[in-house]
Amino acid sequence: MNLKRQANASSSTELKGKFLLDADVFLSYIGGDELSEHSEKVVKLIADGILEAFVSSMLYDDVISALRSKAMDLRDIMQILVAISSIPHKPLPVTPQIAISALSLYMQHGGSRRLHYFDTFHVSTAKHHGLSMVTSDNYIIEQQKSMGITTYDLRKL
Repeated sequence: MNLKRQANASSSTELKGKFLLDADVFLSYIGGDELSEHSEKVVKLIADGILEAFVSSMLYDDVISALRSKAMDLRDIMQILVAISSIPHKPLPVTPQIAISALSLYMQHGGSRRLHYFDTFHVSTAKHHGLSMVTSDNYIIEQQKSMGITTYDLRKL
């Protein structure tokens, strides 16, 4: 893909087709944070059948770990998982090939203020399945070319 097309993909305001969604899309939609309006647009596109949503199966552990690190009660986390499950999406399993790719990405890009551990699985899953990724993660958006994926910035949708 050429750079001009990648730049357009990142700033596009219209989504159609199949995409891998990062955890932030779900958490913003459910939590009502500053990106909730943008995530609501994505969920509406899913509900209207315009967008087919996929996730890495690691997404659920990503959400649980993030919320547990904020000392959220397990019952509340379960309610969030129920809310996530109400949004139509298809989990894609982590295979040994995806796990190896994720660890390789982490060795190259991981660390503080860079690529988070769970995000390596999301990126590797998107790459393995040839899916563009919807995320608000600046590092993933900035490094999409070097990681071999195309991203759509949730903030610009």
